[in-house]
Amino acid sequence: MKKCLDCDFYMREAKIDGQHPFELGVDGRSNIRIHIPTGGKTTLLGLELDNTIKAEVKARVCPKCGKVELFVNTSDLANL
Repeated sequence: MKKCLDCDFYMREAKIDGQHPFELGVDGRSNIRIHIPTGGKTTLLGLELDNTIKAEVKARVCPKCGKVELFVNTSDLANL
């Protein structure tokens, strides 16, 4: 567990929930992801696009002071 930098209390992982009007799953919920450019290029239907790594954004919250941190798993970034 990570400690809060502000009050030195152990943070807890929290779930991010929200609504994105164009990307809802079958359960009616949406995940928030970050697209990180790798510097490479890829082609899709003849178009050249930036190659990206998609990583799910996670959160931690401090139950003492309320500070919220966003993070991604480093295993998602292995291809950078």
